[in-house]
Amino acid sequence: MRNPPANAANAIRASLLLLALVGSAGLSGVPARADGPLDSWENATISAVRIAIPDMADSPARRALEDRVRKTLDLYPGSPFHNLMLDWGLGRVRALPGIQSVTPQITPGDTGGVVIDLSVTVSGAAVGGGEPGPRFPYLSQRADSLLKLKFEAAGLAYANRDAWYGDPDAFVGANPLADSPSGAGWGPSVEGYAELGLQGIAPIAPSTYVYGSLSYLLAGTLGQELFTDETRGSGGLEDAFVGLVTGKTWEDGSRLVVNLTTGRQPFQIADGMLIRLDAGNGFDRAALQLNPRIAADNLSMVEARYNTTRLQLFQLDPDELPDLDSGTIIRGLNLETGLGRVWQAGVTYLHVPESSFGYYTRTAAGTRAGLNVIDGRLAWMPTVEGRSGPYARAELGYQWNDENSFPMRAWGGYGELGYTFADLPWRPTVSYRLSSFSGDDPDTATYERWDPLLSGGTPEEWVQGINHYKMFQDTNLTAHRLQLRLRPASRWELVPQLWLFEANQRNNLGGTLSTLADGPLGYEANMTAKYFASRNVYFQMSAAATFPGPGVADAVNDALEPWYSLSALLRIAY
Repeated sequence: MRNPPANAANAIRASLLLLALVGSAGLSGVPARADGPLDSWENATISAVRIAIPDMADSPARRALEDRVRKTLDLYPGSPFHNLMLDWGLGRVRALPGIQSVTPQITPGDTGGVVIDLSVTVSGAAVGGGEPGPRFPYLSQRADSLLKLKFEAAGLAYANRDAWYGDPDAFVGANPLADSPSGAGWGPSVEGYAELGLQGIAPIAPSTYVYGSLSYLLAGTLGQELFTDETRGSGGLEDAFVGLVTGKTWEDGSRLVVNLTTGRQPFQIADGMLIRLDAGNGFDRAALQLNPRIAADNLSMVEARYNTTRLQLFQLDPDELPDLDSGTIIRGLNLETGLGRVWQAGVTYLHVPESSFGYYTRTAAGTRAGLNVIDGRLAWMPTVEGRSGPYARAELGYQWNDENSFPMRAWGGYGELGYTFADLPWRPTVSYRLSSFSGDDPDTATYERWDPLLSGGTPEEWVQGINHYKMFQDTNLTAHRLQLRLRPASRWELVPQLWLFEANQRNNLGGTLSTLADGPLGYEANMTAKYFASRNVYFQMSAAATFPGPGVADAVNDALEPWYSLSALLRIAY
């Protein structure tokens, strides 16, 4: 390769420190995440709402009550899940005449998303109903209003063996934030967090409600985590948002809902390939693996939904780590139709008017400012939740930036096929997903490396490999995923995964290794076990084994060891 000109070489040398930061274990705008705790299900898509009334036999009266409960709850497949709105709906259901109690259970769907199961007990009374007086965490609960405590707490025991393939100097040695990284042998750590706040919703006019949330979060880490063995703790504001929601229902059943909101809160588009992780964790904030912070610095949004079509206009300011704050602002439009139907489609346009996040070639440096993204999605979901059948979905995104010091053209997307065998023991759902995100070809004047933006989530979403994701995120990557979901019992879920990773370009400037020796990056086998004790209590264990490929091993030119990890998580959320 030609030597760069002196001024470009100076710029590149001045950028080496930043490259070390943005290329190390998930710092390129997507905070590192290990096992992907559930984030209270916030913003996940509702897959199904199922209502059981066990003390009533099937009859017209039972079906009428079930329909009344469903309409009063006002949560439908295809909508985003929000804990506050579920609590509000439950209060209205409990106030229905003849209802003695309502018990919710939240579990994952066969193909992702959230399933809401309500067990309704009737009192036999013709009038009245509702449970007597508010109980924890509710401070006040009426048919049309709610004030409650928001309380969340979690503890995570985590251990890596031979993290960074046993050679941390090769992968994070240039990262000044990695003052004592985990490496050869076992490195155990313990993390925890607690969040306390208030949430509420109340009417201000007929069919118009104001809602909001305010909370404070404390987090801490003890032991040897990925980048340091320093004991750390931090605290800060988490939720701080308000909103206004109004709507109308016509005689034919058509529904219009309009929502205006602004403030610190989480946000997600579809399954998170573009936007999922709105906040940074780890380092001075602690709790790198737990990822407790999920709220953006600010989300301002206008949202309208008419039946199965939804339009969102928004501006997002992510809550980045202070040492890596790029000042990124994302403005966007998201349109989805067929929500909860067999055929579902969506299109998103994003524009980044401000950002100092860096793009780098061998001879020049640029920024994210001016980035445009167009993204299309299509899903075929013909199978009712809990029944056998196939599904398919795909997404394709294109990025361009002509305001940079060099032109950018990048692409990324995936295709997934799956089948649920509901009649077999443990109700397996098997799926294969092929995803690919372009890398930069150094022989062209155009920059082709896909910008992952705020991609992330759980290992079933866009944490691509429990261990591997910390080294290679959703850029310059092709990933093959074979996944199985198993339900050995109603509240248990097992998710084994097999992964094969390949690089699209040997040039990997901006990643943990700036140059790769070959395409094959490695493979991983992992297993996650989940137990949903109740809506409020969740337990998870995971294990992963990750093996380096020649693209990594030959580039490092050193003997690398397989990377193993184990974790156990207990989470309580109200």
